[in-house]
Amino acid sequence: MALLCGALAIASVTAAVPAVAADLKMGPVRTQWFAAAYQLTCGPLQLAVSRFADQYGARRVLLVALAAFAAASLLATAATTAAVLIAARLVQGAGGAALSPVSLALLLTLRRRTENEPHAVAGWVSTTAAASCLGPVLGGLLTSLLDWRAVFGALALLATASAGCALHALGEPGPPTTSPRHPVDIAGITLCTAAAVTALITLTTPTVTASAPAQASTGLLTATLIGLLVFRTRRGPQGALDAGLLRQVATRRALLVLPALFCANSAFTFLTYFSLTRAYGLSPLSAALVALPAAAPAVFTARLAAKRTGEHRDGSRLMRTGLLCIAAGMLIGGCGHRHPTPLWLLSGACALVGCGLGLANGSAMTVVSRSRSRSRSRSRASHGTAQAVATATMSAMLGGAAGPAVAGAALALVGHPPRPCGASACDALGTPLGTQPALLLLGLLTAASAFALTGRRHERRRQR
Repeated sequence: MALLCGALAIASVTAAVPAVAADLKMGPVRTQWFAAAYQLTCGPLQLAVSRFADQYGARRVLLVALAAFAAASLLATAATTAAVLIAARLVQGAGGAALSPVSLALLLTLRRRTENEPHAVAGWVSTTAAASCLGPVLGGLLTSLLDWRAVFGALALLATASAGCALHALGEPGPPTTSPRHPVDIAGITLCTAAAVTALITLTTPTVTASAPAQASTGLLTATLIGLLVFRTRRGPQGALDAGLLRQVATRRALLVLPALFCANSAFTFLTYFSLTRAYGLSPLSAALVALPAAAPAVFTARLAAKRTGEHRDGSRLMRTGLLCIAAGMLIGGCGHRHPTPLWLLSGACALVGCGLGLANGSAMTVVSRSRSRSRSRSRASHGTAQAVATATMSAMLGGAAGPAVAGAALALVGHPPRPCGASACDALGTPLGTQPALLLLGLLTAASAFALTGRRHERRRQR
């Protein structure tokens, strides 16, 4: 249930983004930041969760996180301005930072007794995929019947129920840990957050202004911060990021695939929902039903990819196949000339994206989790797994946060920048003719990244 809170906080709000933008009269930049705010704080703060869970106990950390998540959801329900809503989403992401890594670490600790970690990872990934499948439908239903505020109210109720179940099911707090306590890498987390913020500023610059020097300066600052973060991670074994994942070829590939995967998926979803609600005039619920295949296949393909990767211990082919499926879905969704893409064809594109999301995500997360699950000490294995999962999910969430900004940048590059709300049926993100070239461009970039990150060159190097 705690994992569902975090997954639904992203999936269910997706269907309500167009309604939120119209109700609060949010411009394109604020809309992109609202769509990215949760992942922006949830990703980096996950890096400190394993430390806090070791020192204070997983039960305490989980309860505090659920309380912060519920309070932020209630604040979002009462928000009347874009600034308050974005701030609520940032706090909600801070509370949701503990939900994914703590749940998977506890699950792996239990399943390790039977040496059956791939099945545990498969169940965890498929649970996330199920939330991604049901989330847009739930968000669209609540938005259509009540209001977009009902979505955040439902999240607050779910978090409260999850906290009650945690109090009942997890029992009393255990004794203090005897493992050595390591300080939280505040500097590393700050560098990670600053790099993500400057990257979003760089991507949203074309929407606001066409100033090349401003975009170049923020891009250079982003690259500098990322370089400092990698340097600090390699030099400090107790840093925020898991340095061991960067040293191994397979896990380093997975860490690069995850942000590319979720950035492409988030950009596709962002453009698709705006196109369905504005260009086609569908209600939030109807738009969610049309886009349902973008998440439903991931429930099954994620389990398949996790099991096959656990058997063969190399998921490069599955990760490449997943990225290529998403690229194909983008190219199909962007086809058409001077007319919107037919709904049946767009739904087929969503199905390809859903299949690709499950394949690549299930394979990448299995590669990461297995790299830290063979320690002789159970406590060390649990801590290493939590840190590795936190590093991987941080990469995935920052990629998802960049997706809406990447979609806006692609629209600006093809000559159809986002515009404020007006009388046009496609006012918030340009005309349908702008959405289709943007999807084509993003599809080509995703296909190129699939071969660049998981190409045969990496496989030959691994064999040598």
